[in-house]
Amino acid sequence: MEVIGVIPCRYKSSRFPGKAIAPICGKPMLWHVWNQAKKTKYVDKLIVATDDNRIYDVCYQYGIESIMTSEDHNTGTDRVAEVAERIEGDIFVNIQGDEPLIDPDGIDSVVSEIVNNDKVNVANAYSLIENMGDLVNANVVKVITSIDGCAMAYSRSSIPYPKESNPVYKR
Repeated sequence: MEVIGVIPCRYKSSRFPGKAIAPICGKPMLWHVWNQAKKTKYVDKLIVATDDNRIYDVCYQYGIESIMTSEDHNTGTDRVAEVAERIEGDIFVNIQGDEPLIDPDGIDSVVSEIVNNDKVNVANAYSLIENMGDLVNANVVKVITSIDGCAMAYSRSSIPYPKESNPVYKR
């Protein structure tokens, strides 16, 4: 079973154009993401998916495999789906291109849910929201899960809840 890690990166971010190649300690952000993702146990191949020649060129400069994708995608997930249509692989993992400190064990945890459970076709990482400011932060995606932990809905807005309950927040 071949696991492909895809790091979608675009240049035209509305909040921070060029974020993927912005320097952190002298190296582009995507280099840090790439190096963290290389530490996983399950991912067999890593590839950056981009629609921008500047990002593609930085990948080439650092020896990072990359692929040009359509500039018509609305989300990074759309970019990952295009890669899944174009290259061979059994499992495709969407690794966010703007998390230079991403925990490789977190990636492995998500992949292991699929590898070790025949009933699971899709898995997503989430964590409890501990900072209540994150509830109103549109940059933090909120997830509603069923009692058994399956994602039911995602929102960048606060998710309503009954006032009498003690909700558990996850992101």
